[in-house]
Amino acid sequence: MRLFKLSNEIAGFTLAEILVAVVVITVALVPLITVLGQGVKRGKDPQKITVANMLAQDLMEEIMCKKFDEDPTSPDTTSRLGPDGLETRAGNPTNRNYDDVDDFDGFNESPPREVDNTIMTEYTGFRRRVIVDYVSETNLDLVSTSITRFKRVTVTVSWENDTQSVVLRAIKGNY
Repeated sequence: MRLFKLSNEIAGFTLAEILVAVVVITVALVPLITVLGQGVKRGKDPQKITVANMLAQDLMEEIMCKKFDEDPTSPDTTSRLGPDGLETRAGNPTNRNYDDVDDFDGFNESPPREVDNTIMTEYTGFRRRVIVDYVSETNLDLVSTSITRFKRVTVTVSWENDTQSVVLRAIKGNY
């Protein structure tokens, strides 16, 4: 019993057939490679958004752990926000010595740093900024020009030369 039939004919492709196949494959691969390249590029965006959210949340937690004001029982009589006295950003370069929420107003760092001023080298393309505002006691979305019992903290983390960003907001109350 024979399993294979031997043939004197040799089956194959001509040079013209091979060239046509190469052209067809090339024409089909160009758009496919373009689509895959765009997918890889977009795949990095969610990763950067996740990192930016983590950096924003890290700074927001640091801020929200601080007191409402220097002396919460007797808040400032001016609506001036920002570091007070020796809390200047240049006053202590080894760490952030802020003791209340509004000391962070105007905070701006790139690249992000740890509390002890250590640069987070893996996040050098990111910038963190903070704005602190007094807000209306009846509408927390409305910035107040006078002192209230509520401060809104806005942390913005941006990347790609500030063209992309993530924003977190929180309200700190004095009660």
